[in-house]
Amino acid sequence: MTDLLAHTRRTAAALTAGAALIAIGAVSTPSAATAAEGPAPLIHYSFDSASGTTVTDLSGNGYDGTLKQSGASIDGGLLSLPGGARDSAGYLEIPTAGLVGKNQMTISTWLSGRSGAANTAAAFIGAPVASGASYSSGYWLLNPTNPSGYVKSVITTSTNAGAPWGTEVGAGATNAATSGVRTPAGLSLYTTVIDGVAGTITSYVNGAQISSVATGRTIASFGTDLVSYLGRSTYNDAGWAGDIDDYAVYTGALSAADVQQLYVTQALERAVTNVAVPGTATASFTLPTSSSGVAVAWTSDSDAIRVEGGSATVTRPEPGDADATVTLTATFTVGDSSTTRTYPVLVPAELTAQAKVDADLASVVIPGTDDVRTAISVPLVGPNGSGLVWSVVSGASAAQITDGVRDDSATVAITRPDGASASVVLAVTATNGSAAATRQITLTVTAAPSADATPVAYVWAFFTGEGAGAERVSLAASKGDDALRWNTLNGGEPIFTSSQGTGGLRDPFILRSHEGDKFYMLATDLKVDGLAGGFTTAQISGSRFIEVWESTDLVNWSAQRHVQVSSAYAGNTWAPEAYWDEELGRYVVFWASNLYPTTDVASRTAVTYNRMISVTTDDFVTFSEPQIWSDVKRGNGLGLIDSTVAKQDGIYYRFTKDEASMTIREEKSTNLLATITGALPGVTGAADQWTLVKEKIATGLPNGEPGGTYSSGEGPSIFPSNPGDVNGFDWYLFIDQPSYHGGPNHYIPFGSTDITDGSSWQPLGSTLRANLPQNSDGGKPRHGTVLPVTRAEYQRVLEGLAPEIAVTSVAPLTASTRAGTPPVLPQATLTTADGATRTVDVAWQGVDPSDYASAGTFTVRGVAQDDSRMPVTATVTVTPAFGLTVTTRCVAGSVVIAATASNAGADTAQLTITSTSGAKTVQLAAGASATASFSTRVSAVSAGTVQATSGRITVATAAYAARTC
Repeated sequence: MTDLLAHTRRTAAALTAGAALIAIGAVSTPSAATAAEGPAPLIHYSFDSASGTTVTDLSGNGYDGTLKQSGASIDGGLLSLPGGARDSAGYLEIPTAGLVGKNQMTISTWLSGRSGAANTAAAFIGAPVASGASYSSGYWLLNPTNPSGYVKSVITTSTNAGAPWGTEVGAGATNAATSGVRTPAGLSLYTTVIDGVAGTITSYVNGAQISSVATGRTIASFGTDLVSYLGRSTYNDAGWAGDIDDYAVYTGALSAADVQQLYVTQALERAVTNVAVPGTATASFTLPTSSSGVAVAWTSDSDAIRVEGGSATVTRPEPGDADATVTLTATFTVGDSSTTRTYPVLVPAELTAQAKVDADLASVVIPGTDDVRTAISVPLVGPNGSGLVWSVVSGASAAQITDGVRDDSATVAITRPDGASASVVLAVTATNGSAAATRQITLTVTAAPSADATPVAYVWAFFTGEGAGAERVSLAASKGDDALRWNTLNGGEPIFTSSQGTGGLRDPFILRSHEGDKFYMLATDLKVDGLAGGFTTAQISGSRFIEVWESTDLVNWSAQRHVQVSSAYAGNTWAPEAYWDEELGRYVVFWASNLYPTTDVASRTAVTYNRMISVTTDDFVTFSEPQIWSDVKRGNGLGLIDSTVAKQDGIYYRFTKDEASMTIREEKSTNLLATITGALPGVTGAADQWTLVKEKIATGLPNGEPGGTYSSGEGPSIFPSNPGDVNGFDWYLFIDQPSYHGGPNHYIPFGSTDITDGSSWQPLGSTLRANLPQNSDGGKPRHGTVLPVTRAEYQRVLEGLAPEIAVTSVAPLTASTRAGTPPVLPQATLTTADGATRTVDVAWQGVDPSDYASAGTFTVRGVAQDDSRMPVTATVTVTPAFGLTVTTRCVAGSVVIAATASNAGADTAQLTITSTSGAKTVQLAAGASATASFSTRVSAVSAGTVQATSGRITVATAAYAARTC
């Protein structure tokens, strides 16, 4: 908070007698003179910034805090603590010299927890752990949500080293766990006053007293050696997870009126800080009627902007008139206190009709006109209200204008030509009153891809959870045609980071276009890490957008598109997926949303339940109005989420998480857009409605962890097996089993040869577990998509994201053998995209004996057994199956060389036998032998060789020793 220190220095009298209305101009702040009165904080952290691990104490007393262990971060004025194991969870250590001996103290801090109902500590001051003890014998501890769900702020009233919790008094104490109040939602101000003079500990939430009990102990009772933390205590409990927005310690005991005014002042300032109004308005807009829990009322000083509740209706001056400058005044009110702020807004004069036409024509943009592969949505109304009419001037065989997915859009339907690209010229005519103009746009429609697109590998898009490296999207590639063994890509670093919306990405889904040569990736716009209120907040006031990218090669992606698809009545837009509906000729996009009866987010006090919502689109740019697809309440705050779809033999199979049991159910229908309402469908029903195949798919099967079981999960991903996949299944179903569902926090795989049989899924977790891709921070794949890809696509992915794996060349592979003898096949020498060379084993296909039964050549295919699983071939030369033996003898004092050739083959052969004394030709029948004798006419010969050739090929060689007669 920008000026909290000034606010918290007011005197008790000033706080109690604070004016009911504090007029604050557009840039004014409370005066330093007023702020300087009264007690200053002893310790004050605003968390506006940090220097390394040091958090500056704004009190001026030098009690800078220190961030310890891992996962704690400061961003946007919040200290975010990760929670988790005590030995690793980040926390803030606070110096304690100024706390020693204090008999009166007030501790005040804004908190929003994510730990849930548990024994943990958001703030702690106490004695250190004595030698031989396990925890402090005396302390003050603040836990916004004790195991019973109540606010806990307690002090120990006596020394009990063995069980100090038994001596606690105060709101939510161990022996009075339901005293005080339940934990409020969202960021709230928790204030505790320990008053040694009055002998009380009094607790407040958002300025309202929740408890006051007697105590004979104060901070001074804990001795001269103290410890103090945010995010942990000296107990062996897990670290506290949540956000802290300001922390202040005072050495005085603030009165109830002081505390109330402290809350009012800070709440008003927080509310003002979080409100923004556009500086220029050309169309009506919405104003917030609440901010950070504070009511906001609006007035306007001009008819150019008329305000009613949260609606600001803009009426622009007539063309030629001067622009209007409007002052909007916001009044922020908490109880009897309020403050105002003014916001100047410029309302430009209306454009002339011709200017509107010109501007609206100029606003029409069709991206990628030089490489059009899919249908395109185009607007029918310009930003300034001009009507837009589209036509095809030339190239009608490749493009037609059809109805769009919305009333204000049309679709340019594309028919890809064979062989060569086609040129299309579109015309768009804008009219506004009597003004009109026309513009032409040229498209190049890329030729249709070849029909040969057999998938031989897989690409996996996933996120890994919260924390370091997570809530971003990573890609992995399979080790060839094997959906259970994977390569880590990009050095284990995520590839997609959100620059829009919440700044977080989860649940990525990659879809191949129905034309085959374009890809779309969708992702949830959600960053839970650091979100006050965590998943609850995300479902009440979360994003109504999805994130979209597109690519033609899975390596180079378009800029991120932040697209609103949910209505203002939705609280979240989770796990978007899509499927091409052949009957509609469009993509159906579906996701989960909580729906509310009001668009006023501030009035939503609890989650409703998730419905599955659907829209249609031609291009993932323009979407139809959202419709409810599945609406079944499965319990308090529980519904249906995470649907994924596959199709076989004209039937859609849908896998969905049922939040009543946190398991996956399988349904089927011939109509993708059939709806369910009120109750889950049973096993009977019309073919074009959804009917049950099986509940609790794969529940109870081994999850691949030692002794582990898949019990429940989410984020199912269904995908077909490639024709040559080494594992022998027709379908794979990967189910995310996070730690909160009793799992290892990554996907668990199952395989089936019959998607129609919900009991056919077989556990494959042990294989995948040993071969998972892993990010550099240790994260493993959670909710995502596995996409079958062609060899060319796979190669591009490896070259682009893993050059140390991608093979760019294979040295020629050859082998030779004699007819009838199986060849010995070689290893492969591979060169990778990073320039390295390696020699690896090859898994060769079986060789039929007929291939080497006679002389000739044949080719053997294999797969390199490195991470690339590169296909390789070897050329085998088969020589005839001839033998040759040589002897020498003496005849009439001369040496005679006798060479005997044999034919083990199945065919008659003619061989030429050559020695130093000449050459002779012999005919050899199958299985026969023949001898050729050569007289040297000398009495002594040196050692030598004899060769047998068939044509130009040497088929046998034999040696003889020196001989003297």
